[in-house]
Amino acid sequence: MPPGGTGTPEDTAAVETPSDVESGELQTSVTVLPTHDTPSGGSQAGAAPRLGRQFGIIPTPTTPFVPAHMAQSLQQLARNPTVVQVDPPAAPIPAGPMAPTSPRSAIPPSPSQVPPPLPKPQRTTRMTAGTEAPPGSTVPNPVVQVQPVIVGAPHTSYYAAPSPPSVPASHLPPPSVGHPPDSRGQATHPAAPVPPPVIISTTAPPPASVGPTAIRGDVAGSGLRPAASHIVRSRAYSFILDAQGKPVEIGSGRSAKAYLGEERWLESKTDFRRDVVIKILQKNVSEEDGMRFQMEKELLERVQGHPNIVHLFASGESEDPEFIPASIRDKVECEFLILERLEMSLEERLKGSRQKGKRDDLLAVDARERIFRVLDYMIPVTASIEYAHLIRNVCHRDLKPANVLLRLPNPNLRGSTLEVRLADFNVAKLQDQDINFQMTRTNMKSIPGTLFFQSPEQETNVLELLVNVTQGSPEVEFFEDFYISIEKNDTFVLFNRNEQYPILYADRARKKIVLGRPYRDQSESNVRAKVQKSVGRPADIYSIGSLFYYLISGAYANPKTLYDNFHKFIEYERVDETNTVRSYLEHEYSVINSLRAPKSDQGVEVAPADRFFSYKHYLDGNGDLIDANVMMIIARCMIRNKPDSYCQTHEIDTHGISDVMQDMIDLYTVFGVHPSAQAASMALSKANASRGLLRRSIRTFGSRLRWLWLSLFRRRR
Repeated sequence: MPPGGTGTPEDTAAVETPSDVESGELQTSVTVLPTHDTPSGGSQAGAAPRLGRQFGIIPTPTTPFVPAHMAQSLQQLARNPTVVQVDPPAAPIPAGPMAPTSPRSAIPPSPSQVPPPLPKPQRTTRMTAGTEAPPGSTVPNPVVQVQPVIVGAPHTSYYAAPSPPSVPASHLPPPSVGHPPDSRGQATHPAAPVPPPVIISTTAPPPASVGPTAIRGDVAGSGLRPAASHIVRSRAYSFILDAQGKPVEIGSGRSAKAYLGEERWLESKTDFRRDVVIKILQKNVSEEDGMRFQMEKELLERVQGHPNIVHLFASGESEDPEFIPASIRDKVECEFLILERLEMSLEERLKGSRQKGKRDDLLAVDARERIFRVLDYMIPVTASIEYAHLIRNVCHRDLKPANVLLRLPNPNLRGSTLEVRLADFNVAKLQDQDINFQMTRTNMKSIPGTLFFQSPEQETNVLELLVNVTQGSPEVEFFEDFYISIEKNDTFVLFNRNEQYPILYADRARKKIVLGRPYRDQSESNVRAKVQKSVGRPADIYSIGSLFYYLISGAYANPKTLYDNFHKFIEYERVDETNTVRSYLEHEYSVINSLRAPKSDQGVEVAPADRFFSYKHYLDGNGDLIDANVMMIIARCMIRNKPDSYCQTHEIDTHGISDVMQDMIDLYTVFGVHPSAQAASMALSKANASRGLLRRSIRTFGSRLRWLWLSLFRRRR
């Protein structure tokens, strides 16, 4: 078709073009290049080429992928190191019918025909927006050669880049974002450098300049790869201000504050906007808290991809001080996280602190319906922890109601359901073979957390001991008679010493600690040492049990009280068949049931609650006994040194969270609801519960028989 005429979308070609390679990060954008075909194969001269719409530029810290045909050529070149001869540009095709061409077979050059190394390619054709072809010349269909980009390599002329994008003035971000329009009404992007003009190269680069192709790990083995071209969309974020011009604060934590913000899609046809949360670091925080905020950016990006983990839209540091409103510039730093906004936290939902009309009073419903409501909260949280543990190898280590965010169902929509998100990875940990994202190993400091829900190894993370150490021996003698939980993967170090030793196990009968390697320093007697507990996946499983217990009691009971009662059983280490969590709970519930039998004292009947107050931790806020099936899950989470526990305290790579998840799902079957109906369980009411009583009774009886069969099977196994 003639240049400047009308055409179809097939008349354009998208090219991925980096604009800056020297900095180690790539800035890529989408450019639409013209083609100049006419129906007869010719072209018209003197007309400006037609360019399509161009979009914004964002930094992309990844290496582009090489097309398949080029990757095959590179592989052949690696196996047969010969110089590839590049054909010169084809001559212009005259106007008229296309002449048929015969295929040529590629003949490898002989050693005498090998040309010298090619010089730096030259720009043979320059085409930018607004340029015209020379009068009287013919322009063939341009063939763009996209080369693999080497991160950190010098900028060469092999790459094509677009002209600066233009954005309508109506889609510009607000002044607080720091991107004001210029005099022409176009959006300026100070954070992104202006890329060079579009360059079409018809000369191939030297083979030596081609770098290795980067392939993502999750698609490398599947034979899939992304295309060479992509599209880019720009989004702007800003604070939302009240009538006094101050930002709206949503919440505040240990080291950061959360403010209400807005996201705008700059290329949206409808000027799309939505509320977001801007989590920003406070000033004058400790160095440790500042590092934890930096790690949260990294870890929250790693766990993205699960529907029950809060969505991260962006993170980084703002280079424009105008981004932060003037009223809080002296209180916060420029480091931020852009998160999705939900209605409230689980803590606010239970206490009604944000909206009293939306308070969920768990004690106002019967025990059966309360279990279904609690499972609607617990199963999404457990699923997110399972994903973080087994897929992303990340431990949260701060599970509590305040870190569980909710979006309530819309009462006007019958299909609307509760949305649950896990948030706040501020004290999370990533540990794999190459990276160890945690701070406690370097400075021997305790791990912050919430007292009522954190594991015992977080509450007392460092233990002090009086020991004797012997040079060349892995055994350390200690002098403590009471029970001390020292497990594998803990760390041993003497006070005022720098070298740390991993612990294999502790022999409490012989009062010996066995280190992972022999002690190297000089022998010493009666010296003070400290043991730091490892905090990993077992800590999250303990917190799951604590949160489950808190909710099932109607947000009434203290999980630490329950653990203190369990502790006397935890210290019992005799090896026998009855030293299991199931045997312990069966004994406890049998005692409680015997005490609940009506008895009279001097002719006056004594109320059950007055006679087994020592077992009050097994009761909910209404004084009713918590179901034994639910308490079994809670106890197996919090007691972590028995054969039937979900995990052991030292198992930092445990998969026990999957067993917790399965047992929670089985509770639906135990109480007569199919697991696939869990999303609708909050709609249960007494009126609906009275329908089909016989049918539900039969189903409940069958479910309990199934549960009994599973219990016998697991015990036998």
